Amino acid sequence: MSLSIADKPLIFADDIVLRSIDWLGNYPWRHENLVRNEKEKFEITLVVKDFTPKEISVKTADGYIVVEGKHEEKQDEYGYIARQFMRRYLVPEGCRPEDVKSTLSPDGILTITAPRNPVVKQNTVCKVNLVNQFAGSHGVIETSQSAHPDKQK
Repeated sequence: MSLSIADKPLIFADDIVLRSIDWLGNYPWRHENLVRNEKEKFEITLVVKDFTPKEISVKTADGYIVVEGKHEEKQDEYGYIARQFMRRYLVPEGCRPEDVKSTLSPDGILTITAPRNPVVKQNTVCKVNLVNQFAGSHGVIETSQSAHPDKQK
């Protein structure tokens, strides 16, 4: 009998418990980056615990969500380290870049959400303006007349 779930070796005995409740959906203890493309929203979850809020930026540009994190060299328990990352995600169809929101939890989980806006397809009637030009003694005279497809005789 193997003590691994999903072919991953167990590090701690608690891993069995943690991996068995993955179905809860919100499990930041796994320390994984997730992208969820759901019916009602597009959501990105990133672990950015090594960065302060001032070192992280989230913006939209050219149809992408751009996430950047950077901190200068600083000392940690092992010596000195500098970190930097940049990730781009295509804003999916049905999501508007101006509706993208981000939150950062105290334990370093960055959640970026773009709600899906329902696409309403409706029939529309467009007004057509007819422009006529006449040459006269005073130059070109333009007249316009509205034509509506439903009101033509």
